[in-house]
Amino acid sequence: MPLAQLYIAAGRDDARKKLLIEKVTQAFVDALGVKPDSVWITVQDIEKTAWGIGGKTLAERG
Repeated sequence: MPLAQLYIAAGRDDARKKLLIEKVTQAFVDALGVKPDSVWITVQDIEKTAWGIGGKTLAERG
């Protein structure tokens, strides 16, 4: 059973997350030949002040 853990910046709505889950599931189906029901996905929102790139938070970077 494949498991994908996805981390995204907070602020996206549930419809976008649903679409992401559908597309990642389909990628596993296409690449590995598994059934969609065997694919597990978690999506974790990370606050922009808790995610840093290049010494700055995402909130600082805009």
